[in-house]
Amino acid sequence: MIRHHFAGVAVSLALVLAGPVQAQTAAPQAQTEIPQSWLEAGRDVVVLSGLGDSFDAIYREFRERVSQTVGTTRPEVRKDMEQVIESLRPEAEKKKQEIVASAAYIFAKRMSEADLKEVAAFFRSPVGQRYNAMRPGAIDEIFALLQPWSVQTSNFLFDRFSEEMRKRGHKL
Repeated sequence: MIRHHFAGVAVSLALVLAGPVQAQTAAPQAQTEIPQSWLEAGRDVVVLSGLGDSFDAIYREFRERVSQTVGTTRPEVRKDMEQVIESLRPEAEKKKQEIVASAAYIFAKRMSEADLKEVAAFFRSPVGQRYNAMRPGAIDEIFALLQPWSVQTSNFLFDRFSEEMRKRGHKL
């Protein structure tokens, strides 16, 4: 399940980073050179694009796995386990904010502030909100296609490689 969320993160990043190449050269390269307003624009993109929500999957996955593993093998500790898991939520949120800040920095160093604001405006728009609403289902469908496609493509390319190497007199 977590791989679906990571696939979602990857697809979201790919879609958001598909912006103009010239914006990459306009962005400062050192973290200390990036103004706060630029970082805030990057953070808006991370949050509004749904990428920040994807990071929530880490805590959810942790909670589910611990509940399944410990809850099944040690049912007598279930109450304490649930309390401890819940008590860790603020720490998980703090960790999430760290990765959101890092992602915002990455966006800010790769895109101009103006472009980041345009991307954020898209995600605030009705069509951007519809995009975010349909994205998880689309990513699940893409991920379901991706695994067999990657195996088939890899096999195809290896077969073609072998064929071309044979034409050149090499036996593999």
